[in-house]
Amino acid sequence: MIGHEPKELLKTLLNDYKMPAASLSKITGISEQVILDFANGHNIQSSITPTEMMDLIDLVGLLVIGIPSTDANERVSAITQALNNEFGIPVETISLFSNLECEDIEKFIKENDSLSIEKRYKLAVTVLFLHYIFK
Repeated sequence: MIGHEPKELLKTLLNDYKMPAASLSKITGISEQVILDFANGHNIQSSITPTEMMDLIDLVGLLVIGIPSTDANERVSAITQALNNEFGIPVETISLFSNLECEDIEKFIKENDSLSIEKRYKLAVTVLFLHYIFK
């Protein structure tokens, strides 16, 4: 079982999931050395702001705990709902971009296993790309 200490989660991300510290640096804006220092148990509080520290901890937790604890269908459903709720993108728009029926998408949001693999793939590619564009 993975420990929930931020330093241990970061070690898991770096070692078990093979996430390069350089990539985390690009994503967070925190220097690679500070990230490695944190993973090795050094005090980095003077090197980054409290907000940067919380953002790093949140990101690492999401990657190490969040992704493995939700299946792909739940993630696609959540992203679809986020496009609708956060950005006001109607299900109809998503259906037109993905070449799926509105009813199919609405049912998928309620029952994640309601679509065939082909339709889930179409929806996933569409919503992930839309989410990428809008973020």
